[in-house]
Amino acid sequence: MGGVTYAGLGLSFLALAGIMFTTISKEWKRNSPESSQANFNQVYNTEGLWVRCNSPLPGQYSCDRYDVPLFGVEAYLQAQRAMMILACIFIVSSVITSTVSLPCTSALDEKAKRYAAMTAGVLAILAGLLTLSSVSWYAAEVIKEFHLQQLVNATFVYEFGSALYIGWISSVLAIIAGILLLCCNCGATEETDDYPYNYGPAKPVSSTRPNTEYV
Repeated sequence: MGGVTYAGLGLSFLALAGIMFTTISKEWKRNSPESSQANFNQVYNTEGLWVRCNSPLPGQYSCDRYDVPLFGVEAYLQAQRAMMILACIFIVSSVITSTVSLPCTSALDEKAKRYAAMTAGVLAILAGLLTLSSVSWYAAEVIKEFHLQQLVNATFVYEFGSALYIGWISSVLAIIAGILLLCCNCGATEETDDYPYNYGPAKPVSSTRPNTEYV
């Protein structure tokens, strides 16, 4: 199972990088040059979970934190922030736990390593599901806003940003890593007795029997 654990750890590292990038990215959605009004098609607007930015000229960005208090943003955005934070915590914990379960480490015995690998798998799957749910929910909101903005001929019409695509890929990698760590180690668990028996050699049997007389 060593090769499977290494593969799961490698995918977990990739998922970790992707989920972290997705969480802090400011490009969950961006304005569509084709659908926005003609005199604003050179302006580059993006929005993320934490900040929104405007770039009137290449290389020049002006960002703000939605100009509202922390709990003043929309409820769905607060929920997506919480889901991505939990996903980051779970995937970091999965990487750490799967690292100590590697065959080349001596921190745990073999039985504990199998349980650590399965725990890492569960954490990776949870991180992947949270990320998948968050980016899919945000994408649904972008699609709904896209149709409304086109109906009212809005100045800016938004479309998917790069963070959503990276989030989808990272969530799939995390789920695959979790399946490898979980399923390929759960079948390897062997029932062992915590109290081993000590078997001693049998006592030699005398070849001669004592003579007995009955009176």
